[in-house]
Amino acid sequence: VDLVNPLEFDDRGPKEVHVPAGSAAEQAAALLPASRVVSGFHHVSAKHLLDERHGIDTDILVCGDDADAKQTVMALADRIPGARAVDAGPLRFAGLLEGWTALLLSINKRYKTSAGVTLTGL
Repeated sequence: VDLVNPLEFDDRGPKEVHVPAGSAAEQAAALLPASRVVSGFHHVSAKHLLDERHGIDTDILVCGDDADAKQTVMALADRIPGARAVDAGPLRFAGLLEGWTALLLSINKRYKTSAGVTLTGL
């Protein structure tokens, strides 16, 4: 499971870093051709994941090209109280998830929270 968020920080806050392969997950897949790379958990607060006293109220978007590997990761995500795994498509969408993290960090700083993502209408 690739959880890497290619980001850099400057005086204005976080921003996405361009990865030539398209995403960190796609780069990992290229470097590890015998591996089944799945991308996910990018927008889930590590603070919430580490605090087992309560669940988290967020969707966990998962991308990957190997259906079985993706289902395994989604099953793990669904075991977290309050979380819902969402199949976000093929690995080529991983860059969208990775870049979204900069936006969430900025929102969380502005509102002094650890907000996650919930998709409606599913």
